[in-house]
Amino acid sequence: MGNCKEGEEIPESRKRAFIWAASPEDVLPEWSEPMHVFAAPELKITLSEGVQYAAVCSTANGAPLRAITVRDTIGELPAVTNGASKANMEEMNELNLIRCQKIPKRPGADWRDLPDEKIKLSTGQVVDLIPWCLPNTAKRHNQWKGLFGRLDWEGNFPTSIIDPQPMGKVGMCFHPDQDRILTVRECARSQGFPDCYQFSGNIIHKHRQIGNAVPPPLAFALGRKLKEAVESKSSI
Repeated sequence: MGNCKEGEEIPESRKRAFIWAASPEDVLPEWSEPMHVFAAPELKITLSEGVQYAAVCSTANGAPLRAITVRDTIGELPAVTNGASKANMEEMNELNLIRCQKIPKRPGADWRDLPDEKIKLSTGQVVDLIPWCLPNTAKRHNQWKGLFGRLDWEGNFPTSIIDPQPMGKVGMCFHPDQDRILTVRECARSQGFPDCYQFSGNIIHKHRQIGNAVPPPLAFALGRKLKEAVESKSSI
């Protein structure tokens, strides 16, 4: 359980639960211990009588290696503009691009930082800069925190999803410095995919392959522990 396993780097905050099971005569695999500090609360399961179970040690008091940040993951990639590559980036429409441009380039910035004003589009239509539904339903939805949000260079990625949109399930999909949605390659890096991995299909298919995947480094770490358990039984 957890995100970073034995030196593998996954700068994503998604919580995942895995269950090891083995017959009585087999060896139950151990869990890998996290090597990187991670700011998000550890995933714990409350059992009977209030007892809590956690598969790995807490990193609250530190870990061998520091947290992996957004800057570590995508900081050296070249700058691109909105819609520069339709095969590797969701292109925002004119209104959402203007909204993105007005989101401050600082950690935690989201729709709540937009000015309350109307804008005129190239078609001549006058529209609200802030989507009407956000302020009018915010109290029921945790203030819609993160929608039209920018990533923090020194933070981590939110849960990788199959269709990154500023008003989607995880709205924090804007680049920290550039006025655009994250590219396919940037999302892939957030899941631990090496740059040699190629994704097939259109832009939606590519994001679906990334968002639905178990990160390769995490899969490798789990597989390594399973291999150790199998080998330890054969050596007995």
